[in-house]
Amino acid sequence: MEKRICDCNIPANLKEDMMYEKIAEYIANLDEDMCVNDKEYERRLNICSKCSDIFGGLTCRYCGCFVLARAKKKDMFCPAPDKDRWK
Repeated sequence: MEKRICDCNIPANLKEDMMYEKIAEYIANLDEDMCVNDKEYERRLNICSKCSDIFGGLTCRYCGCFVLARAKKKDMFCPAPDKDRWK
């Protein structure tokens, strides 16, 4: 079984450029009502970009999600154990 690190079903062993392409494709296929608006998405990504617990700019240490996908979803939160940094 292929290892996956996020619930968006993107294999963890892809080359970085293909990883970004697959994440973008995943986000583009999300229902609009499941997504935050662009301003909120950028705000969340800005917070994540400053976090030392993001691996390679892609993966959250705490949940294993691709931050580009997680930050787009309305029902998600920052999983840092000390506090939800998106609030």
